[in-house]
Amino acid sequence: MSGIAGIFHYDGRPATASELRALTNASKHRAIDGEDSWVCGSFGVAHQHARNTPESLHERQPLVSAAETVVCIDGRLDDREELPRPRSGASTGASDAELVLSTYERDGDRFASHLNGDFAVAVFDARRHQLLLARDVMAARPLYYCPIAGTVLFASEIKSLLAHPQVAARPDEDAIAQLMLDDWSDVHRTCFHGIFSVPPGAMAIVTRDGAVLREHWTFDPGRSVRYRSFAEYVEAFRELFERSVKRRLRSTHPIAVSVSGGVDSSAIFCQAAVLARRGAVSAPLQGITMTFPEGSSADEQQFIDDIESSCGVTVARVGASEVAAEIDCHAVVDRFEMPGMLGHSHRAVLERARAAGCRTMLDGFFGDQMLFTRAGYLVDLARKGRWLKVRGDLREFARWMTDADPAYFRREFRRAFVRSLPPRWLFRALKRHVGDWRGRTSMYPSWFTGRLRQRALARHTRPIDYRASPVTYHAQELHGHVTAGHYLSQLHRQISAGQMYGVDVCYPFRDRDLVAFLMAIPGEIVNWRGVPKGLMREALKGVLAERIRTRRWKADLTRVGNQAAARGHETIARLLTRDCLSARLGFVDGVILEQSIAALAVSIAEDETATTRWQLEDAIGLEVWLQRFFGDRAANI
Repeated sequence: MSGIAGIFHYDGRPATASELRALTNASKHRAIDGEDSWVCGSFGVAHQHARNTPESLHERQPLVSAAETVVCIDGRLDDREELPRPRSGASTGASDAELVLSTYERDGDRFASHLNGDFAVAVFDARRHQLLLARDVMAARPLYYCPIAGTVLFASEIKSLLAHPQVAARPDEDAIAQLMLDDWSDVHRTCFHGIFSVPPGAMAIVTRDGAVLREHWTFDPGRSVRYRSFAEYVEAFRELFERSVKRRLRSTHPIAVSVSGGVDSSAIFCQAAVLARRGAVSAPLQGITMTFPEGSSADEQQFIDDIESSCGVTVARVGASEVAAEIDCHAVVDRFEMPGMLGHSHRAVLERARAAGCRTMLDGFFGDQMLFTRAGYLVDLARKGRWLKVRGDLREFARWMTDADPAYFRREFRRAFVRSLPPRWLFRALKRHVGDWRGRTSMYPSWFTGRLRQRALARHTRPIDYRASPVTYHAQELHGHVTAGHYLSQLHRQISAGQMYGVDVCYPFRDRDLVAFLMAIPGEIVNWRGVPKGLMREALKGVLAERIRTRRWKADLTRVGNQAAARGHETIARLLTRDCLSARLGFVDGVILEQSIAALAVSIAEDETATTRWQLEDAIGLEVWLQRFFGDRAANI
């Protein structure tokens, strides 16, 4: 993953190389293949190179046109054939930066709406004295900006912005409250006061009048796609899924695939292996899996054996016993730039990918959210009076998800159906008046202060802005998943974790075209005949190993994670004391926190759920993040 850092004095003051160098020095780890910069007049920008695709090997970034339009891109464009050809000639060998420039020259400020892929882009037009900062709708690449007097700083990492002498690091309590108590990342705010993220699918436009945000692309939940037969849906999904995987295999280095033996990650790896056999992929593939004790609830080795047999490849295995018990939490939050922890298994897979020379890793994250939507489409069926179908599909869920309580699916449907009865605005009003706030407060860990709880509650109810009314509750559910701050925080942490190891983590199930298709088709097609992920299971016949394609249970890592947390209890107790920085800054009650940590030592190892561990990890992540970014200036906050 490459990097961008820049400065624009929109008040006309000249930018200097020293100012720019201060920004880039804070993110030197992104410059795997070197760094170049351009400074002229009031604007300066640097690109930190990670030349991972064939087109990037000889590209020039920052790219400067004869008219002094400057382009920097971090990421990958997927619709290269559809973009205007650069003036230099054919687009087949053109760099992504050249395609961005040619698109801007043709479409002006609307250029970003024509880009499809994983990208963060900066375009400066010297003649118009205007800077455009755009980000892809799936939030695959971070891009931050910070307005200060007459200036906008922008970068791929917040640390670069904090390196500027006029930027003072202060925590944003509203963003922290949302993240810690509701596990929700705001699309615009960050955990640093005054530093903002360009929202997914949006563009920050900076002129002499300052910075404004404008949406350049969004999903249309009112779009509908209907075919005459299930076979046509299968063919359409097969084509889109294959294309999504292929897009992420454009690499000049070996490509890793994190494969667990579950349906989603296995589908990606097996599809990639098929493409490799066809000669559609030039880079070697490296499957990597984490293994756990035989017979445990986390053991999936039998499925890895099936993958190796059906694909004719060897999957690298990292045993749980090989994972170090300790991890430098400060290094983790330094890359996350938000409170958070990095799981042992995820870290081990990334370490193995780096050791194999991989700079790209494909991951199965978001398959469940896109391919096993339940509540929305069952509500659609119920509102059409198809209650027998609802009952049949609920029974089928239980037959396929043998590790889940069948009553869970029934309760989930009932809640969704009741919520669908009143208009959404009325439902939200009712929630406020029937004690939803009190119920939510009771779910928060007891150690967080009343001040932080009130901030979280004040921001809990957020309006959902649909550009078009969802054609189905199924579409509404998927649109909610794509835009949810809960998944955005997970995504950011996983992408940042990859950056720690110089690995660009990619997610085929978050492909824009694939997501738009699944949002537009009926939910009962996605779960064909009530089979979870039935559409994908049918589409990947002959690609996915049969025992995995028909798998009816998921591995459970709860006990493994809880026991790891219990082993680290002494370290945790030394960190989370009554006088910890989180307590001194008023985010937690230190006495309650210290007492809670002591009690958890006895219970967490045998806990049947991961809830307590997650709450504990949040407290650790917050404390370490505060120490890393504010420890030496806590008295001034």
